Amino acid sequence: MYYKHSGRFSIGGLAIGTLIGCAGAAILGYAYGRGSILIDDERFAFLITIAFGAAIGACAGYGLVWGKVRNQTANLIVQGVVSTLAMYMSWAVWVVDIFRRERVETPGWIEYARDPGFLWRAVCYINQYGTWSLGKGEATKGTELWVIWVAESAIVIAVAMTIGYEVLRHHAFCDRCENWCRRGAKIILSAPPNTTLLQRQLEANDWRSLESLTAGNKAASHLEVVLDSCEQCRQLNTMSLTYTTITRDKLRRIRTASRKIVQHLLIGPAQAENLKQLSVKVTEAAKLAPPQASAAITGKR
Repeated sequence: MYYKHSGRFSIGGLAIGTLIGCAGAAILGYAYGRGSILIDDERFAFLITIAFGAAIGACAGYGLVWGKVRNQTANLIVQGVVSTLAMYMSWAVWVVDIFRRERVETPGWIEYARDPGFLWRAVCYINQYGTWSLGKGEATKGTELWVIWVAESAIVIAVAMTIGYEVLRHHAFCDRCENWCRRGAKIILSAPPNTTLLQRQLEANDWRSLESLTAGNKAASHLEVVLDSCEQCRQLNTMSLTYTTITRDKLRRIRTASRKIVQHLLIGPAQAENLKQLSVKVTEAAKLAPPQASAAITGKR
């Protein structure tokens, strides 16, 4: 009923994905190591750490997509290795910047990166004195600083693995043609009255509820329908549905929440063609419809 990766991969493809991920890890790790020393706000530093892990996961994930890897276990292993390498690179760069900021004579980051033992001794030395404070008191150091560093590394690796997993899950692969599926159609429809019922009907091959929906508006709650198809054989087709709700809180601030209803539901060639035709109809209907001017939707008065 739903598409699942076959678990296949080639050594060459795995090597391609790993090399791309490592190259990205080196660049991102260098940038993170140089930039993190400039951030003195704990909340912003936390967001940068998450963004760093996400960028690593996306880089390695799309590298594995390029290498046609369809095995999530291999994907997660590569993500773990690549994110660890990125953290190692960031430490080598960061240590040099810390010493130079304190006017301590030190070799360049390449020397630290080449020698893990040398880098470890430098990190232990810095830990004795600390470099920053969580509050207005003395610099954080010792066990407390070790805990923070371990938590930082864990966050980066966990985020990278999560993003990498989602990148591979987002794509469908045609093993018959050895090609990734491409976007066949994307449709924005009005919000369905009951998303659970819609999911069950589609799984039962009942499309009446979906076809009864009118053209949607991204400024209001809507349903996004995406068709992915193998461009070569046209036999592998999947449909994904994302329901987005747009509401306002008591302060009139817009709140947006998206939820995946269906992820890569397998459909036949005839159903895929129906989706393409529906996409054309919705597009034409949207062009003929009068412009939306609802203050409730746009937030304008």
